[in-house]
Amino acid sequence: MKFPVYRKYLNEMSYFRIDSPDRFEEIRRIGSRFLITTHEVKILPERNMVHDLLHDYKSFAVETSAEEYDQIAQNAAKSDRN
Repeated sequence: MKFPVYRKYLNEMSYFRIDSPDRFEEIRRIGSRFLITTHEVKILPERNMVHDLLHDYKSFAVETSAEEYDQIAQNAAKSDRN
């Protein structure tokens, strides 16, 4: 698999950039604000989550583009400044 891989939840409340099986970034929308978190995958539930986002995601997430992810990241940065 070629990384990074981009996914978003169907409800568009979380966006993911998966950089490797051991590292991902999440942008979480909370109301009108955003929270960006970088995760180093160390425990089994995190590994299962990454696996599901990479291979078995169609019931809860969809593929998204680098462009859409970057746009959301820019919006998150702007909301932090306000």
